[in-house]
Amino acid sequence: MEKILVVKRTELENFLPKGKTFIEDNIQGILTYILQNHFFAVRDEAEYDDTVKQIIPYVVIRKENELFLLKRLNKQTETRLHDRLSLGIGGHINPTEDICEQSIIEAGLYRELEEEMSIDNIESIECIGIINDNAGGVSDYHMAVAYLLETNGDVAVREINKMEGDWATISTIEDKREQLETWSQIVFDYVKENYLKE
Repeated sequence: MEKILVVKRTELENFLPKGKTFIEDNIQGILTYILQNHFFAVRDEAEYDDTVKQIIPYVVIRKENELFLLKRLNKQTETRLHDRLSLGIGGHINPTEDICEQSIIEAGLYRELEEEMSIDNIESIECIGIINDNAGGVSDYHMAVAYLLETNGDVAVREINKMEGDWATISTIEDKREQLETWSQIVFDYVKENYLKE
C-alpha cells in the first residue's frame, strides 16, 4: 500500500495567488509551508480526495536551445496520461525520502531522475515555479514544483517500457502542443519566454 506526500488543499491555497496556473512569486514561502505541513496518505485514496493536494517534483531538461520531449507509453501507472507528450519528469514523494539530507521534495526529484533517466552531466537544477492547475482532470488533485535542469551531456530514458524521448526545438514542441499534457503546456510557455531563444 503506497503512501504519498500530500498537504491540506484549503490551507495550501491560502499561499497561492488566485487564477494563476504558473506561480513564480513566493516560491520559497510555498515550499516552506509544504515542508512544515505535509503528511502521507494512501495513494489510492489521495488520487480522488479533493481535500488534499499531492505534491509532485516536475523536472524539465534543457540543453542549449532544446528541451527533452517525452512520450508516455501505455505501461505507465497513471492511465490518464497514456500516449500524452510531456516535458516533465516527476512522480509522487514517498515517506522513505524523509530521511534524506536534501529537502523531501528534492530527494523525491533526484530519485525520480535516477529511476527514469540517464543524464551524463547535470550542470544545474533550479526551482523555477509552482504549477497549480485546477481546470479539471488529473491536475485537480496534484500540484507541481517545477525545476529546470541544465545539461550539456547525453540524456536517455531508462524506463524504456514506460517512456520514450528525444530533444525537441521550440517549433517542434509548438507543432505538437495539443498532444502535450497540461502541465507541460504551462511550463513550456514559461521556459520558452524566459530561457529559450526563437
